[in-house]
Amino acid sequence: MLLRRVAAQASAHYRRRLLTAATSSAPLPTSQLLRFFTSPCPPPFPDAESNSVEHLEDSNTTTAAKISIDRSGLYNPPEHSHGGSDSESELVKHLKGIIKFRGGPITVAEYMEEVLTNPKAGFYINRDVFGAQGDFITSPEVSQMFGEMVGVWIMCTWEQMGQPNKVNLVELGPGRGTLLADLLRGTSKFKNFTDSLHIHLVECSPALRKIQYQSLKCEGEDAGDEQGKGKHIVSTMTGSPVSWHSTLDEVPAGTPTIIIAHEFYDALPVHQFQRASHGWCEKMVDVTENSSFQFVLSPRPTPATLYLMKRCKWAEAGEFSKLDQIEICPRAMDLTQIIAKRIGADGGAALIIDYGLNGIVSDSLQFTPEFFHKRCNRIA
Repeated sequence: MLLRRVAAQASAHYRRRLLTAATSSAPLPTSQLLRFFTSPCPPPFPDAESNSVEHLEDSNTTTAAKISIDRSGLYNPPEHSHGGSDSESELVKHLKGIIKFRGGPITVAEYMEEVLTNPKAGFYINRDVFGAQGDFITSPEVSQMFGEMVGVWIMCTWEQMGQPNKVNLVELGPGRGTLLADLLRGTSKFKNFTDSLHIHLVECSPALRKIQYQSLKCEGEDAGDEQGKGKHIVSTMTGSPVSWHSTLDEVPAGTPTIIIAHEFYDALPVHQFQRASHGWCEKMVDVTENSSFQFVLSPRPTPATLYLMKRCKWAEAGEFSKLDQIEICPRAMDLTQIIAKRIGADGGAALIIDYGLNGIVSDSLQFTPEFFHKRCNRIA
Protein backbone atom coordinates (compact mmCIF):
# COMPACT_ATOMS: atom_id res chain seq x y z
CA MET A 1 0.00 0.00 0.00
CA LEU A 2 2.79 2.40 0.87
CA LEU A 3 4.48 1.76 -2.47
CA ARG A 4 1.25 2.41 -4.40
CA ARG A 5 0.58 5.69 -2.52
CA VAL A 6 4.09 6.99 -3.17
CA ALA A 7 3.88 5.96 -6.85
CA ALA A 8 0.50 7.69 -7.18
CA GLN A 9 1.84 10.87 -5.54
CA ALA A 10 4.87 10.87 -7.84
CA SER A 11 2.64 10.37 -10.88
CA ALA A 12 0.31 13.21 -9.82
CA HIS A 13 3.33 15.42 -9.18
CA TYR A 14 4.63 14.93 -12.74
CA ARG A 15 1.18 15.46 -14.23
CA ARG A 16 0.86 18.78 -12.40
CA ARG A 17 4.27 19.87 -13.70
CA LEU A 18 3.33 18.99 -17.29
CA LEU A 19 -0.09 20.68 -16.97
CA THR A 20 1.54 23.83 -15.60
CA ALA A 21 4.01 23.85 -18.48
CA ALA A 22 1.23 23.42 -21.04
CA THR A 23 -0.95 26.27 -19.67
CA SER A 24 1.74 28.78 -18.78
CA SER A 25 3.40 31.18 -21.21
CA ALA A 26 6.87 30.01 -20.21
CA PRO A 27 7.71 26.56 -21.62
CA LEU A 28 9.11 23.89 -19.36
CA PRO A 29 12.92 23.90 -19.58
CA THR A 30 14.26 21.30 -22.02
CA SER A 31 16.57 19.88 -19.37
CA GLN A 32 13.62 19.13 -17.11
CA LEU A 33 11.66 17.45 -19.96
CA LEU A 34 14.65 15.30 -20.79
CA ARG A 35 15.06 14.40 -17.12
CA PHE A 36 11.39 13.34 -16.99
CA PHE A 37 11.26 11.24 -20.15
CA THR A 38 14.72 9.69 -19.86
CA SER A 39 14.88 8.94 -16.15
CA PRO A 40 16.23 5.40 -15.80
CA CYS A 41 13.87 2.77 -14.43
CA PRO A 42 15.07 0.47 -11.67
CA PRO A 43 16.18 -2.94 -12.94
CA PRO A 44 13.39 -5.57 -12.89
CA PHE A 45 15.49 -8.01 -10.90
CA PRO A 46 17.79 -6.18 -8.48
CA ASP A 47 20.81 -7.81 -6.97
CA ALA A 48 19.60 -10.91 -5.13
CA GLU A 49 22.06 -10.29 -2.31
CA SER A 50 20.49 -6.94 -1.49
CA ASN A 51 17.28 -6.98 0.56
CA SER A 52 16.37 -3.31 0.09
CA VAL A 53 16.31 -0.63 -2.58
CA GLU A 54 16.24 3.16 -2.36
CA HIS A 55 14.94 5.47 -5.11
CA LEU A 56 12.25 8.10 -5.94
CA GLU A 57 14.41 11.05 -4.96
CA ASP A 58 12.68 14.37 -5.79
CA SER A 59 15.14 17.00 -7.04
CA ASN A 60 12.89 19.85 -5.82
CA THR A 61 13.05 18.79 -2.17
CA THR A 62 15.91 18.69 0.22
CA THR A 63 14.88 15.35 1.68
CA ALA A 64 14.62 12.06 -0.20
CA ALA A 65 11.61 9.77 -0.14
CA LYS A 66 12.92 6.28 0.51
CA ILE A 67 11.19 2.96 0.22
CA SER A 68 12.57 -0.13 1.89
CA ILE A 69 11.48 -3.42 0.28
CA ASP A 70 12.09 -6.76 1.94
CA ARG A 71 13.21 -9.29 -0.69
CA SER A 72 14.21 -12.08 1.65
CA GLY A 73 11.13 -14.09 0.69
CA LEU A 74 11.64 -13.91 -3.08
CA TYR A 75 12.19 -17.19 -4.87
CA ASN A 76 15.74 -17.82 -6.08
CA PRO A 77 15.80 -21.12 -7.99
CA PRO A 78 18.80 -23.29 -7.15
CA GLU A 79 21.12 -24.50 -9.88
CA HIS A 80 20.18 -27.96 -11.06
CA SER A 81 22.54 -30.83 -11.68
CA HIS A 82 22.62 -33.37 -14.47
CA GLY A 83 23.77 -36.26 -12.35
CA GLY A 84 26.98 -37.65 -10.96
CA SER A 85 30.24 -38.22 -12.77
CA ASP A 86 29.86 -42.01 -12.57
CA SER A 87 26.83 -42.12 -14.89
CA GLU A 88 28.34 -39.44 -17.11
CA SER A 89 31.57 -41.33 -17.69
CA GLU A 90 29.57 -44.52 -18.07
CA LEU A 91 27.65 -43.06 -21.02
CA VAL A 92 30.85 -41.81 -22.66
CA LYS A 93 32.46 -45.22 -22.28
CA HIS A 94 29.34 -46.88 -23.62
CA LEU A 95 29.31 -44.70 -26.74
CA LYS A 96 32.97 -45.30 -27.40
CA GLY A 97 32.43 -49.01 -26.82
CA ILE A 98 29.73 -49.09 -29.49
CA ILE A 99 32.02 -47.37 -31.99
CA LYS A 100 34.88 -49.72 -31.15
CA PHE A 101 32.66 -52.81 -31.40
CA ARG A 102 31.31 -51.68 -34.76
CA GLY A 103 34.82 -51.06 -36.01
CA GLY A 104 33.83 -47.63 -37.26
CA PRO A 105 31.65 -44.58 -36.72
CA ILE A 106 27.95 -44.52 -35.80
CA THR A 107 25.23 -42.30 -37.21
CA VAL A 108 24.16 -39.06 -35.55
CA ALA A 109 20.78 -40.72 -34.92
CA GLU A 110 22.38 -43.63 -33.03
CA TYR A 111 24.42 -41.17 -30.99
CA MET A 112 21.29 -39.12 -30.18
CA GLU A 113 19.26 -42.17 -29.19
CA GLU A 114 21.90 -43.34 -26.72
CA VAL A 115 22.32 -39.88 -25.21
CA LEU A 116 18.55 -39.37 -24.82
CA THR A 117 17.24 -42.82 -23.88
CA ASN A 118 20.12 -44.96 -22.66
CA PRO A 119 18.56 -47.12 -19.89
CA LYS A 120 21.14 -46.10 -17.30
CA ALA A 121 22.27 -42.58 -18.17
CA GLY A 122 19.90 -41.24 -20.83
CA PHE A 123 18.81 -37.61 -20.68
CA TYR A 124 15.10 -38.46 -20.28
CA ILE A 125 15.36 -41.69 -18.32
CA ASN A 126 16.12 -41.08 -14.64
CA ARG A 127 15.04 -37.51 -13.87
CA ASP A 128 12.51 -34.77 -14.56
CA VAL A 129 13.92 -32.54 -17.31
CA PHE A 130 10.89 -30.24 -17.56
CA GLY A 131 10.03 -26.98 -15.79
CA ALA A 132 12.08 -24.37 -13.96
CA GLN A 133 14.22 -27.00 -12.27
CA GLY A 134 14.91 -28.82 -15.54
CA ASP A 135 16.22 -27.85 -18.94
CA PHE A 136 13.18 -26.51 -20.80
CA ILE A 137 9.54 -25.57 -20.35
CA THR A 138 6.80 -26.76 -22.71
CA SER A 139 3.47 -25.07 -23.44
CA PRO A 140 1.35 -27.18 -21.02
CA GLU A 141 3.64 -26.09 -18.17
CA VAL A 142 3.04 -22.42 -19.01
CA SER A 143 -0.77 -22.40 -18.91
CA GLN A 144 -3.54 -24.91 -18.20
CA MET A 145 -5.45 -23.38 -21.12
CA PHE A 146 -3.25 -25.30 -23.55
CA GLY A 147 -4.39 -28.70 -22.31
CA GLU A 148 -7.97 -27.50 -21.95
CA MET A 149 -8.09 -26.35 -25.58
CA VAL A 150 -6.67 -29.68 -26.73
CA GLY A 151 -9.44 -31.32 -24.68
CA VAL A 152 -12.08 -29.26 -26.51
CA TRP A 153 -10.63 -30.41 -29.86
CA ILE A 154 -10.60 -34.06 -28.77
CA MET A 155 -14.18 -33.97 -27.49
CA CYS A 156 -15.38 -32.35 -30.73
CA THR A 157 -13.51 -35.03 -32.69
CA TRP A 158 -15.13 -37.74 -30.56
CA GLU A 159 -18.58 -36.30 -31.37
CA GLN A 160 -17.75 -36.19 -35.08
CA MET A 161 -16.74 -39.86 -34.83
CA GLY A 162 -20.29 -40.68 -33.67
CA GLN A 163 -19.56 -40.70 -29.92
CA PRO A 164 -18.17 -44.26 -29.73
CA ASN A 165 -18.60 -46.05 -26.39
CA LYS A 166 -14.87 -46.83 -26.28
CA VAL A 167 -11.99 -44.81 -27.68
CA ASN A 168 -8.25 -45.07 -27.11
CA LEU A 169 -6.76 -41.72 -26.12
CA VAL A 170 -3.02 -42.02 -26.78
CA GLU A 171 -0.35 -39.46 -25.93
CA LEU A 172 3.16 -39.89 -27.28
CA GLY A 173 5.84 -38.59 -24.92
CA PRO A 174 3.54 -37.16 -22.22
CA GLY A 175 6.32 -35.44 -20.23
CA ARG A 176 4.96 -34.78 -16.75
CA GLY A 177 1.41 -35.61 -17.82
CA THR A 178 0.42 -31.96 -17.44
CA LEU A 179 -1.33 -31.66 -20.80
CA LEU A 180 -3.42 -34.78 -20.20
CA ALA A 181 -4.26 -33.77 -16.63
CA ASP A 182 -5.53 -30.37 -17.80
CA LEU A 183 -7.44 -32.09 -20.61
CA LEU A 184 -9.19 -34.51 -18.23
CA ARG A 185 -10.00 -31.83 -15.68
CA GLY A 186 -11.49 -29.59 -18.37
CA THR A 187 -13.72 -32.33 -19.78
CA SER A 188 -14.58 -34.12 -16.51
CA LYS A 189 -18.19 -32.81 -16.47
CA PHE A 190 -18.97 -34.46 -19.82
CA LYS A 191 -19.60 -37.91 -18.44
CA ASN A 192 -20.44 -39.67 -21.70
CA PHE A 193 -17.14 -38.54 -23.16
CA THR A 194 -14.91 -39.39 -20.19
CA ASP A 195 -16.59 -42.80 -19.72
CA SER A 196 -15.52 -43.74 -23.24
CA LEU A 197 -11.84 -42.95 -22.68
CA HIS A 198 -9.13 -45.57 -22.31
CA ILE A 199 -5.89 -43.67 -21.76
CA HIS A 200 -2.60 -44.97 -23.16
CA LEU A 201 0.70 -43.20 -22.47
CA VAL A 202 3.69 -44.04 -24.67
CA GLU A 203 6.65 -43.35 -22.41
CA CYS A 204 10.07 -45.01 -22.10
CA SER A 205 11.26 -43.20 -18.94
CA PRO A 206 10.51 -44.92 -15.60
CA ALA A 207 11.06 -41.60 -13.77
CA LEU A 208 8.55 -39.73 -15.95
CA ARG A 209 6.03 -42.59 -15.70
CA LYS A 210 5.93 -42.11 -11.94
CA ILE A 211 5.38 -38.37 -12.33
CA GLN A 212 2.60 -39.00 -14.88
CA TYR A 213 0.99 -41.45 -12.45
CA GLN A 214 0.86 -38.68 -9.84
CA SER A 215 -0.27 -35.96 -12.28
CA LEU A 216 -3.26 -38.03 -13.40
CA LYS A 217 -4.10 -38.87 -9.77
CA CYS A 218 -3.99 -42.58 -10.49
CA GLU A 219 -4.99 -45.42 -8.21
CA GLY A 220 -3.87 -49.01 -8.51
CA GLU A 221 -0.41 -50.45 -9.00
CA ASP A 222 2.29 -47.84 -8.44
CA ALA A 223 4.44 -46.63 -11.31
CA GLY A 224 7.19 -48.89 -12.59
CA ASP A 225 8.92 -50.22 -15.67
CA GLU A 226 6.11 -52.64 -16.54
CA GLN A 227 3.30 -50.42 -15.34
CA GLY A 228 -0.01 -50.76 -17.12
CA LYS A 229 0.58 -54.24 -18.54
CA GLY A 230 -2.17 -56.48 -17.20
CA LYS A 231 -2.74 -54.19 -14.21
CA HIS A 232 -5.83 -52.19 -13.34
CA ILE A 233 -4.87 -48.53 -12.97
CA VAL A 234 -7.47 -45.76 -13.01
CA SER A 235 -7.25 -41.96 -13.08
CA THR A 236 -9.46 -40.67 -10.28
CA MET A 237 -9.95 -37.44 -12.24
CA THR A 238 -12.44 -39.15 -14.59
CA GLY A 239 -12.41 -42.83 -13.66
CA SER A 240 -10.65 -43.66 -16.93
CA PRO A 241 -8.34 -46.70 -17.12
CA VAL A 242 -4.68 -45.81 -17.74
CA SER A 243 -1.94 -47.91 -19.33
CA TRP A 244 1.72 -47.27 -20.14
CA HIS A 245 3.61 -48.54 -23.19
CA SER A 246 7.12 -48.23 -24.57
CA THR A 247 6.00 -47.90 -28.20
CA LEU A 248 2.83 -47.10 -30.12
CA ASP A 249 2.80 -50.67 -31.49
CA GLU A 250 2.05 -51.92 -27.96
CA VAL A 251 -1.22 -49.96 -27.78
CA PRO A 252 -4.10 -52.40 -28.48
CA ALA A 253 -5.57 -52.07 -31.97
CA GLY A 254 -9.15 -52.60 -33.09
CA THR A 255 -10.59 -49.56 -31.25
CA PRO A 256 -11.13 -45.99 -32.54
CA THR A 257 -8.05 -44.02 -31.55
CA ILE A 258 -7.23 -40.38 -30.96
CA ILE A 259 -3.49 -39.66 -30.80
CA ILE A 260 -1.77 -36.59 -29.32
CA ALA A 261 1.89 -35.82 -29.97
CA HIS A 262 3.06 -32.51 -28.53
CA GLU A 263 6.76 -31.73 -29.04
CA PHE A 264 7.39 -35.42 -29.55
CA TYR A 265 8.65 -35.43 -33.13
CA ASP A 266 11.37 -32.87 -32.43
CA ALA A 267 12.95 -35.22 -29.88
CA LEU A 268 13.30 -38.12 -32.32
CA PRO A 269 16.83 -38.98 -33.53
CA VAL A 270 17.84 -37.42 -36.85
CA HIS A 271 20.28 -38.32 -39.61
CA GLN A 272 22.39 -35.59 -41.19
CA PHE A 273 23.85 -35.49 -44.69
CA GLN A 274 26.52 -33.17 -46.03
CA ARG A 275 27.29 -32.29 -49.62
CA ALA A 276 30.69 -33.58 -50.76
CA SER A 277 32.57 -33.72 -54.07
CA HIS A 278 31.01 -37.09 -54.90
CA GLY A 279 27.47 -36.35 -53.69
CA TRP A 280 25.56 -36.42 -50.41
CA CYS A 281 27.39 -38.24 -47.61
CA GLU A 282 25.91 -39.10 -44.20
CA LYS A 283 27.53 -37.38 -41.25
CA MET A 284 28.78 -39.88 -38.67
CA VAL A 285 30.27 -39.78 -35.16
CA ASP A 286 33.71 -41.28 -34.62
CA VAL A 287 36.42 -41.26 -31.94
CA THR A 288 39.74 -39.50 -32.54
CA GLU A 289 43.18 -40.72 -31.51
CA ASN A 290 42.99 -38.57 -28.37
CA SER A 291 39.69 -40.28 -27.49
CA SER A 292 37.33 -37.38 -28.19
CA PHE A 293 34.27 -37.43 -30.45
CA GLN A 294 34.31 -35.94 -33.93
CA PHE A 295 32.15 -35.77 -37.05
CA VAL A 296 33.24 -37.71 -40.14
CA LEU A 297 31.57 -38.42 -43.49
CA SER A 298 30.54 -41.86 -44.67
CA PRO A 299 32.49 -42.87 -47.82
CA ARG A 300 29.52 -44.84 -49.23
CA PRO A 301 25.69 -44.81 -49.09
CA THR A 302 24.06 -45.78 -45.80
CA PRO A 303 20.59 -47.24 -45.06
CA ALA A 304 19.32 -43.74 -44.28
CA THR A 305 20.13 -42.72 -47.86
CA LEU A 306 16.85 -44.37 -48.90
CA TYR A 307 14.97 -41.91 -46.69
CA LEU A 308 16.97 -39.04 -48.14
CA MET A 309 15.86 -40.09 -51.61
CA LYS A 310 12.25 -40.23 -50.40
CA ARG A 311 12.60 -36.76 -48.90
CA CYS A 312 13.96 -35.47 -52.21
CA LYS A 313 10.71 -36.46 -53.91
CA TRP A 314 8.72 -34.18 -51.58
CA ALA A 315 11.00 -31.18 -52.01
CA GLU A 316 10.22 -28.27 -54.27
CA ALA A 317 12.41 -27.63 -57.29
CA GLY A 318 15.66 -25.94 -56.36
CA GLU A 319 15.41 -26.47 -52.58
CA PHE A 320 18.32 -28.90 -52.41
CA SER A 321 20.60 -26.85 -54.65
CA LYS A 322 20.78 -24.10 -52.02
CA LEU A 323 21.91 -26.35 -49.16
CA ASP A 324 25.20 -27.92 -48.14
CA GLN A 325 23.65 -29.92 -45.31
CA ILE A 326 20.33 -31.76 -44.98
CA GLU A 327 18.65 -33.32 -41.98
CA ILE A 328 16.06 -36.10 -42.14
CA CYS A 329 14.19 -38.09 -39.50
CA PRO A 330 13.36 -41.63 -40.66
CA ARG A 331 11.73 -42.38 -37.27
CA ALA A 332 9.28 -39.52 -37.79
CA MET A 333 8.51 -40.65 -41.34
CA ASP A 334 7.86 -44.24 -40.22
CA LEU A 335 5.82 -43.14 -37.19
CA THR A 336 3.58 -40.99 -39.36
CA GLN A 337 2.90 -43.97 -41.60
CA ILE A 338 2.05 -46.14 -38.56
CA ILE A 339 -0.36 -43.50 -37.23
CA ALA A 340 -2.02 -43.09 -40.63
CA LYS A 341 -2.47 -46.86 -41.07
CA ARG A 342 -3.93 -47.28 -37.58
CA ILE A 343 -6.44 -44.45 -38.04
CA GLY A 344 -7.32 -45.81 -41.48
CA ALA A 345 -8.00 -49.24 -40.02
CA ASP A 346 -9.64 -48.39 -36.68
CA GLY A 347 -10.92 -44.85 -37.22
CA GLY A 348 -9.96 -41.80 -35.22
CA ALA A 349 -7.68 -38.78 -35.57
CA ALA A 350 -4.24 -37.47 -34.66
CA LEU A 351 -3.16 -34.07 -33.36
CA ILE A 352 0.56 -33.48 -33.88
CA ILE A 353 1.89 -30.21 -32.47
CA ASP A 354 5.47 -29.15 -33.01
CA TYR A 355 7.50 -26.08 -33.85
CA GLY A 356 9.97 -25.73 -36.69
CA LEU A 357 10.68 -24.90 -40.29
CA ASN A 358 8.04 -25.79 -42.87
CA GLY A 359 10.47 -27.11 -45.44
CA ILE A 360 13.79 -28.88 -45.71
CA VAL A 361 15.73 -28.72 -42.47
CA SER A 362 19.44 -28.09 -42.72
CA ASP A 363 20.60 -28.41 -39.11
CA SER A 364 18.22 -28.41 -36.14
CA LEU A 365 20.40 -30.39 -33.76
CA GLN A 366 20.69 -28.53 -30.47
CA PHE A 367 22.05 -29.37 -27.07
CA THR A 368 22.49 -28.10 -23.55
CA PRO A 369 26.23 -27.36 -23.35
CA GLU A 370 26.45 -28.29 -19.64
CA PHE A 371 24.82 -31.67 -20.28
CA PHE A 372 26.90 -32.57 -23.31
CA HIS A 373 30.19 -31.42 -21.81
CA LYS A 374 29.57 -33.51 -18.69
CA ARG A 375 27.94 -36.59 -20.15
CA CYS A 376 29.27 -37.19 -23.62
CA ASN A 377 32.13 -34.83 -24.40
CA ARG A 378 30.42 -32.53 -26.90
CA ILE A 379 31.37 -33.47 -30.45
CA ALA A 380 34.14 -31.35 -31.93
